[in-house]
Amino acid sequence: MICAPCKELRIPAKLMSPNWEKALAWLKEERWKYIPLGKTEIDGSGLYVNRSSYMTRMRSECRYESHRVYADVQMVVRGVELLLVCFREGLKVTVPYSAENDIDFLEGEQEPVHSIILGSPQAVVLFPWDAHIPSIAPDGRPGEVEKIVLKVAL
Repeated sequence: MICAPCKELRIPAKLMSPNWEKALAWLKEERWKYIPLGKTEIDGSGLYVNRSSYMTRMRSECRYESHRVYADVQMVVRGVELLLVCFREGLKVTVPYSAENDIDFLEGEQEPVHSIILGSPQAVVLFPWDAHIPSIAPDGRPGEVEKIVLKVAL
């Protein structure tokens, strides 16, 4: 996991790739400000973004998820949400991996659990080893959020 303002995100050299170079340039140029809700391809299946609008939920209604093919760069552009992150290893799979959606769902918790209040312009990078619970109402009261999730093929 990496957390920083979107224009200051840095990817470690050993993980850097052409997809990451394009993703970081796209974020720094603030192209996310002009995309519609839904999925927008940036560079075919190697790099795309989902923009969504939703209500945050109570922690009890949310569950851990993880991905295998893509890393997420998540950034709330309007509103605020709580994001929990822990290591995937040691969690129990509750919904098996879907290759079509690049996601599985998990339960349990692995210490340490990182709590991040995600609001603009902060972004968080989540790798396949990062199990994460997005969309949590940070104060226990659901609120409206608009968010982008940049999907970077690894």
